[in-house]
Amino acid sequence: MSAYMAHRPPPREAGPELLVLARWEEFTGWLLQHTARWPRSARFTLCQRVQNHALDVTEMLVVARYEPRERAKLLPRVNLLLERMRFLFRLAVASRVMPGRGFETAMRRVDEAGRMLHGWRETLRNREPAEAGA
Repeated sequence: MSAYMAHRPPPREAGPELLVLARWEEFTGWLLQHTARWPRSARFTLCQRVQNHALDVTEMLVVARYEPRERAKLLPRVNLLLERMRFLFRLAVASRVMPGRGFETAMRRVDEAGRMLHGWRETLRNREPAEAGA
């Protein structure tokens, strides 16, 4: 757990939307610290793009969490941003900007977020028929 998140208690009885948001927030804190150590030659290319995508995912997850009408539109966009980040991480490690250990951590966390996002979408999909019949 990052120092940033150490002072916050874990979400209690949280739904999938809050869990993915909390885990992504923790990862974004780690990522911002990690990318700050990338070489200067990559700061205005890969580094900035990766950071912006991570922050965009954070913003979209917050909006999806608190604006139910926006979820159907936002969650697929978040998934696409996660896929873009995977490609950027591959480019960063291939160009020796990102160390292999950081790459492994980042890919695991992006994969985790993708799986959690899928779970959130499935939960929403399963709720829709019950709500329509009520």
